Amino acid sequence: MAWWLLTAATVATVSSCGSQPSVPDTTSSSPGPALHVVSESSAARTSSVRDSDAVAPQCRTSDLAAGLGPETAAAGTVAFPIVFTNNGSGPCVLEGFPGVSYVTGPDSAPVGAAAAREGASSGLVQLAPGGQASTLVFAVNVGNIPTEQCQPVTVPGLRIYPPDNTASLYLERAATACGAGQVTTAQLRVRAVVAGARGQ
Repeated sequence: MAWWLLTAATVATVSSCGSQPSVPDTTSSSPGPALHVVSESSAARTSSVRDSDAVAPQCRTSDLAAGLGPETAAAGTVAFPIVFTNNGSGPCVLEGFPGVSYVTGPDSAPVGAAAAREGASSGLVQLAPGGQASTLVFAVNVGNIPTEQCQPVTVPGLRIYPPDNTASLYLERAATACGAGQVTTAQLRVRAVVAGARGQ
């Protein structure tokens, strides 16, 4: 065989080997795109936090004003709503029962027993700025209680603690109270706070 034929065959063989498609290296250590996974429990916690954040803060005494609604009388008891108005710059919530007691002045000690709670809580009441909520108070005519048992005292007003607050509001409302703290008949009863100004 001529030398040039041998050389051509060798070149063809090398050329054919070089045209084989390359196989990708499956053992490459270069990182792929990151995958962000949120677990179900994490998503639930986020939802819970958002729900919690959506609820307005508790109303503070300093953001509230108190007033009286119309009175009604029946069977030796007078009923009247105490109306709370949100004077703050943002919404807030009230829930549960306020504290109510007779007093002889804005800074005096309670006269007799504080109001007994009546009924159940009606849940959260949200007040927008300028919004109102109220509680219904029942005041017994203490003239029907024996004097020695009642020890009657003339009082000019009421001290009111909005629910879950330790600071109070003073509201003028002249009445006669029982000075004895152990009167068997509750001289005052109070219901839970509800939306609006009617107390019910």
